Amino acid sequence: MKVPDNILFSIFQEQDARIRKNLSDKTLEISTGRKYQGISEDPPATYNVLDLKKEIAQLSQYSKNRLFADTSLSYIDLNLGKIEDSLNLLYAKTVQTKNQILQPNQLVAIGELFSSTLRSLLDRANDQLGGNYIFGGASLTQKPFDENTLEYKASKESFKVWLSDNYKVDALLRGDETFGLNVSISNAKFSSPDTNFTTGGTLNIKVGATNISIIYSNTQSLKDLVDFINSNYSNLLSAKVSQNPDGTYSLMLMPVDVSKDISVSDTSGGDFDTGATDFYSPNVLQAVKRIGDKLSGAMYPDDSDLMLLQRAFERISFRRSQVGSLLSQVKNLQPTQESLEDNLNKQKSDIEDADLSQSIMDYTRYKLAYEALMRIIADQKDMSILRYLK
Repeated sequence: MKVPDNILFSIFQEQDARIRKNLSDKTLEISTGRKYQGISEDPPATYNVLDLKKEIAQLSQYSKNRLFADTSLSYIDLNLGKIEDSLNLLYAKTVQTKNQILQPNQLVAIGELFSSTLRSLLDRANDQLGGNYIFGGASLTQKPFDENTLEYKASKESFKVWLSDNYKVDALLRGDETFGLNVSISNAKFSSPDTNFTTGGTLNIKVGATNISIIYSNTQSLKDLVDFINSNYSNLLSAKVSQNPDGTYSLMLMPVDVSKDISVSDTSGGDFDTGATDFYSPNVLQAVKRIGDKLSGAMYPDDSDLMLLQRAFERISFRRSQVGSLLSQVKNLQPTQESLEDNLNKQKSDIEDADLSQSIMDYTRYKLAYEALMRIIADQKDMSILRYLK
């Protein structure tokens, strides 16, 4: 039976449009490498891709934060290592000086060594990385330590960065914590360690979470009080008579545990009650200056100076170990973040990326189908499709 021309042409138009669309879609797939060209083609898949892109962008920011933390903590660790070396040198020089008979000018020369080392330590304490002070905490651009008083002036909070949705680390440290010493020195000064106190009183001492009350009387001297503390509280405290740069004497107290803080006060009206801050805690820089000032004044260092330098070294080592622990955690995150990023990118690729080999095969199949359609129409009418269309 002969197929009417209008029906044949209608079939041709329908098949021609379908095959042409398939060819166009596959051509676009091959050229862009994507399965879907718009949200309307597959809304759920498009929304999944958008969510994955958001996760990938967030993970990329976490990776940048990790790299920043890795760089800054590595630089901090390097600086603390150099500070340890300097304190070790000063300690060895102080031991040597204490055990030698030296002329005043020789003591002054050693004092100059302390002064030059102090300048180097101050430079490291005020060092910057990328324009940010590494020991300035959250202040970032405020110089941490005053060059004259050596007091800490920057933020009381460390600068933290997020490395995941629920984990953040200190990337720039607080200088007051890093260089702070758990040593207390009395503001009350005495002309001699052997002279009895004028007025007795009570020292209120807190070491970590432990509170101690020590009563002293006007029948005791500074040396007697030191002996009493060392005899009865040696498991918690170490006490020394400390000669000040002006030649007077003060009480120095230090916890046995390098990690525990100490605070001391006297509100009893005794000789240690100065009406303001009864005891102060020097930082590492101020401790070095204190000993250097004594030497520059041609004074010999004493046991309290050795204890002070030893504690300065121990505290810096303690802080450096904390930095090392943080740095290890940060570095261990790298393979985890990289693996997660690969997985997210693969999920995104599986959804939106076309299988090029399959797309090329489909394109070839549609092209052959189109050519076959043309031949069928031509055979049915015994003429070329171009002649038919005319």
